[in-house]
Amino acid sequence: MRIPKIKNYTNGGDTKDISIAGQSLEIYFKEKYASLQLLGGDILVGIFFVSGSILNFFQSVSLYGNILYLLGSISLTIRPLLKITKRIWIYKQNPN
Repeated sequence: MRIPKIKNYTNGGDTKDISIAGQSLEIYFKEKYASLQLLGGDILVGIFFVSGSILNFFQSVSLYGNILYLLGSISLTIRPLLKITKRIWIYKQNPN
């Protein structure tokens, strides 16, 4: 088994894209941080909610289902906050 090779692609000095090459396939991620956000954030939230739904069918583990619902809700709240803070710059103005 060959270890996958990871290549970073730069766009004007900033690393934006990444590709992972295996034996016969190469996966190219455009805007790697946006891709990681989708993979890590959105899919994880879906897993929390689906797992919580399944666990709530059984009375003995419904507490764990409620905890997963809470984690999913917190994740849905944190995502837009991170997007907002990513787009905000605070700086001191020079008095004229």
